[in-house]
Amino acid sequence: MLWGNRLSELRLARRSHFDMKAGIWTVPKELSKTNKPIRRPIPTKARAILERVMETYDDVLFPGQNLNTPITISAANRYIRRIRASLPLEEWRTHDFRRSLSTGASELGVMPHVVEKMLGHELGGVLAVYNKHDWLEEQREGYELYGNRLHAEIGDFVSVKDIFDI
Repeated sequence: MLWGNRLSELRLARRSHFDMKAGIWTVPKELSKTNKPIRRPIPTKARAILERVMETYDDVLFPGQNLNTPITISAANRYIRRIRASLPLEEWRTHDFRRSLSTGASELGVMPHVVEKMLGHELGGVLAVYNKHDWLEEQREGYELYGNRLHAEIGDFVSVKDIFDI
């Protein structure tokens, strides 16, 4: 919801993918749809959840039945259905959060090329050939703006504690 990431990017995440000191999440190319690493800043609202997860689990941050194996897609979908039932939103799927981030961040003034990087998309055309910058600081600002807006919309309905108690 906060990153607009693909479900598999986070579901398969390992502790080593997160540099908490630098505040950067690097999705390795093996987990990326584009087969290239994706670098995202860790926004304030996501940091609290991530720190709680890191206090609870070892290398695999979102384990399934076996703590050394990531949660399966079917188990993740069951968990998401339980979260869905607790939120005051119309019917949604996890992929809808990617569209919401894209639209919401754009409405807040985040530039389209930055939104595309936030989503882990490759930029097209000549820009992709010549410009390899990932706009991390601009992404961070976009995530903070979007996270604050999202919190204003649903913050009173769900908290970090609620997510872990569901």
